[in-house]
Amino acid sequence: MTPGLELRDPTAESASALRPRTPPLATLDGATVALMDIGKMRGDEFIDRIEQLCRERGVATRRYKKPTNTRVAPRDMIADIASTCSAVVIALSDCGSCTSCSTHDLNDFDKRGLAGVSVLTEEFRHAFEQQKAAIGLDAAAIYVPHPMQNKTTDELHAFAEQSIDRILAAICSAVEPSPLERAA
Repeated sequence: MTPGLELRDPTAESASALRPRTPPLATLDGATVALMDIGKMRGDEFIDRIEQLCRERGVATRRYKKPTNTRVAPRDMIADIASTCSAVVIALSDCGSCTSCSTHDLNDFDKRGLAGVSVLTEEFRHAFEQQKAAIGLDAAAIYVPHPMQNKTTDELHAFAEQSIDRILAAICSAVEPSPLERAA
């Protein structure tokens, strides 16, 4: 095998147990959070608001966008995020193939030691659970209403506002979701 070459088995994956994910960061002070747009229509509007909310909380971010939501992130993007960021938020999955690819991306970041969370629509909760079981990673996810494409920008921003503390709590143990968010 060539050094540095990673091959993926295209056959069905199965793992007998979920390995624990990389623990959330102790603090967001001095950390940079990657906001990875998977390229779904209107996902950028949701992430735009997440970025604004992070900035208001003093959380440094870097934006990334996958070329397509139907494939895993390019290796050089994964490497760049892993070398410049401490955590990653992957958004916004709302179908089966993008859920699968996003879960593989989350696994790649986790293997590189980054705390991560995937944001998906509620409709794909089961698909995410199946995918993480197949990969063998006890990955973190935050769910928002489905569908997203027919929502207004204001509605997408409201979903981001309702989710921000849960998203940050998934990547940082020092963040507490508000009482309203705990119930969601």
